[in-house]
Amino acid sequence: MSFDPKNKADKAKLYPVLKALADLDPRKTPELIMDDAVGYPVARGQDYVRNMRRGEIAVTYATLIHQWLTEHHFELARRLAPEIFPETPEQRWQAIVDERAISDRFRLVLVLVTMGIVERESHLKPADTIIRLGERFCFELDGEADGYAIAMQSVRGQWHNIPLGPNGRISAPIQSGQNRLPIMQDGKLDPLRENNDEGVHEFILITAQTADFPSSLTNLISWAADSQCKLHRVTVKFVA
Repeated sequence: MSFDPKNKADKAKLYPVLKALADLDPRKTPELIMDDAVGYPVARGQDYVRNMRRGEIAVTYATLIHQWLTEHHFELARRLAPEIFPETPEQRWQAIVDERAISDRFRLVLVLVTMGIVERESHLKPADTIIRLGERFCFELDGEADGYAIAMQSVRGQWHNIPLGPNGRISAPIQSGQNRLPIMQDGKLDPLRENNDEGVHEFILITAQTADFPSSLTNLISWAADSQCKLHRVTVKFVA
């Protein structure tokens, strides 16, 4: 199920979550928690709390409250009102990543030259946890065996594929030992660049013996549960 801000029964299920959050802070009431969610003090008449309990609040307020709870208090909201806070594929995938991903064999590497093909080690530098927008970088993986890899990037909770192979191919072959990705048709490095989105980005490299990776996030979740794939993670912050 999903949340319908026009449905009184759905809106009524928001109140127990607001009440639970208020119980955690002696300075707060459900109404003040609602103000936090909406972003400004809401004008209230008589019996407003009773109306909140009944789901008799404006569609706009209900939408903002649901969005705020999803973003800031999802686990509590899902525990108290799972019917209107279903787990999304993005959240399920994040849980798998948090449980299984390792970080000791995967890193980002800055590419220090601005033109030409990277061929020298001196043109590469391990990236810190902060990268400036526009700086070129690539992935570096210490492979344990020959196989294939795909890459994913999370920005504000949304997951996107990063093509690693030539001509926009999602997957690329990897080998035991050092691998640098993405690659061009001739196998040389094809660096990446983030130009627009500041903030924290999460990169995942998924390795497996097969090049047949699922194309959708939903199918990837099922496939990852049944396969011997490995997940590698690195998190960086992009700044202007």
